[in-house]
Parts: sequence; C-alpha cells; structure tokens
Amino acid sequence: MTPNLEHQITARSPELKPKLRHQVPLERFRGLLASIGQRRSLLIAFFAATAILLFLLLRFGFHAPAKTTQIPLLATLVVGGVPLIFELLQKLWRREFGSDLLAGISIVTSALLGEYLAGAIVVLMLSGGEALESYALRSASSVLSALAKRVPSVAHRKRDAEIVEVALQDVEVNDLLVIYPHDICPVDGTVVSG
Repeated sequence: MTPNLEHQITARSPELKPKLRHQVPLERFRGLLASIGQRRSLLIAFFAATAILLFLLLRFGFHAPAKTTQIPLLATLVVGGVPLIFELLQKLWRREFGSDLLAGISIVTSALLGEYLAGAIVVLMLSGGEALESYALRSASSVLSALAKRVPSVAHRKRDAEIVEVALQDVEVNDLLVIYPHDICPVDGTVVSG
C-alpha cells in the first residue's frame, strides 16, 4: 500500500502520551461509583415525584385530613432530604459552595416551617438535577471512551527508505511518520508532504 501523506512529529509535551493499561481499571471503578450515585439520585427523584402525586391525590382526590396528606411529603423529606443534606454538609466541609447549598437550606427551612410540599419539590428538583447531570456525564464519557478506543497504538516511522511500525511511546519529536489512507493520525505534528 502506498502512503498518501507523510507527517513530521512535533509533539508538544510528554502529557500527550496514551493512557497506560493500569489506568483503565481505575476509570471503570470511577464509572461504577458514578453509576451508583446516578441511580440513587434517580430513585430519590422517583420517590419524591411519587410522594408529591400521592399527596395531591389524597388532598384533592380523596379530601383526606391534612395530617394524612402530609405523610408522603414527610417520608420524602426523610428518605430523600436527609441524604441530600448529608451530602451538602460534606461539600460544605470541603468548602465546595454552589447552588446545591441553597437548595439544602431551603429543604431544612421548609421542614422547620412545616411547608413539606415545598421541601419535597426542592428534593425532587435537586435529586432530579443530579440524576440528569449524572446521565449526561455518563453519556459523554461513553462517547469519549469509544473515541479513545479508536486511538492508534502504533505509528509507521520512515527512516531512510524504510517504513517501520513502532509503538506510539517510541515516537520522538522530529520523527517522520507515514499515515496510510485508513489510518488515524497517531500524534500531533506537521504535514511535510501529501
């Protein structure tokens, strides 16, 4: 096969090296933790939405007493609000401030004022937002992982008149590489001819 493009390597820094094999299990573990967190947030959001619908059904459908209608909302604040507040306290301890902190304050305030519906809605918003954020991050990560799998592990180095296949780690600055039509360019560089 005749190459149609030659590429001179001008790598900018050693940080451009591909990931080592021992880094892959660590990334899988982080992905598993993110998946568990996403599922927990999704379960809390589902529980909060169900409790709010049950409250509305009891209150306006069956005209149940006020104390009875508050039970699903209190359960939401306990099951969903307490873990969220605990997470927010951990973030506060690490000095990570954000809009989640305001949501946590509103959950506590609504519980103290007896406005359980408002607190349950905030729990739903906060956990639903976390679930959506985790889903988007996981989707983006899977796309990036698929892209990373396409990264070549070898390059075709041209020295004198000979083309030799070398490991990507062995490519040095100013090496002349040959990129075949079906190849993905393995490293950053400058096009010499082609």
